[in-house]
Amino acid sequence: MPTVRTIKFLHKIRIILPIYLLLLAVVIYLAFDIETLQDLYIIHVILAVLLLYATSHLIRAVTFFFGRWVVAHTSRNFSPQKQFNRYSECKQISHCCGEKRKQIVLLLHGFTTSPMDWKLLAKRLKEEKIDFHAPLISGFGQVNHDSILSIHKEDWFRQIIDTYDLFAERYEKISVIGHSMGGMLACYLAQLRPVHELIISAPALFPQKQQGFYARVVKNRFATNLVSWQIPMIPKPSRSGRSGPADTMDTKATYRYFQYLVAPVRLLFAMLQAQMEIKLEEMTYQRFTLMYGAHDITVDNPVIENFINSINLPFQRFCFKNSAHNIFVDFDHAHANDLVIALLTDTFKQQDLESYDYKHYTPAVSKGD
Repeated sequence: MPTVRTIKFLHKIRIILPIYLLLLAVVIYLAFDIETLQDLYIIHVILAVLLLYATSHLIRAVTFFFGRWVVAHTSRNFSPQKQFNRYSECKQISHCCGEKRKQIVLLLHGFTTSPMDWKLLAKRLKEEKIDFHAPLISGFGQVNHDSILSIHKEDWFRQIIDTYDLFAERYEKISVIGHSMGGMLACYLAQLRPVHELIISAPALFPQKQQGFYARVVKNRFATNLVSWQIPMIPKPSRSGRSGPADTMDTKATYRYFQYLVAPVRLLFAMLQAQMEIKLEEMTYQRFTLMYGAHDITVDNPVIENFINSINLPFQRFCFKNSAHNIFVDFDHAHANDLVIALLTDTFKQQDLESYDYKHYTPAVSKGD
């Protein structure tokens, strides 16, 4: 398996080498005494190549925009849902007969990972006979990366809403557990649909410090397209104090679970754009739980905790002292999974709080109430 340092080196070479080759070609061209060349052959060749390049791009642009115009013109009688990148009439349909089951849990994984992150929790859910579904979020865990380069936030929003609506036909209550990016998507889902137990682990609600450049770029559509074309792939950032590419205290867990060591920048842009759509105050839930590891250096969890409290939401917080970013695969995984089971089955007891770094937040009552 390639190391993060090796991947970063290759990433720099991919960008720097073409620039050097271009500069070398310019120097060689300028070094020629073009007046001594018969019929200015080199200039003619260069102009021909540039003309061919420009013509091919012009043809592509014309056919592309003509095709989009035809689609838009023939679809104008239908109802667009831009937040899901589809027409309302085209959404999935389903029907389930018989009585609804009691509860199902949706498990939403993090950025660059897969449902494999839920392997240990899934085992516990099976033991407790709790139904669950862990979808592979669009853009991750794929062999062919062609489609990844065109992923947008609407693809994720559509996927989780369709998944919820499908199971809403079959279950009385739907609980959602999301880790990192999955925690952010869980919050978005709770904005649009009622959630029973909403449990988020180290949610990626704000850009990381290492993503500052991309967070600025994503605000401009032209800049977003330009950067994603020029830099299609970026390596996962290395973190001080971590021996592997994942932010976990358990080094073995770093390589035990699937992840992209190099991520398409389009996926990063999609996540940053999705973060702008999160409005926590609009969420509907029965109980809201925030969980995170004390040694997390990927997400600034105390800032998120204070932010949630500042908008006057009722929630509870659990901190795990032996884990970093992903508590479900780190040293505290058994402890975290037991807590999730207790919350889902409503068997959590007050005396159990002594085993956790726990804090409960209740909305402040204004003077006018």
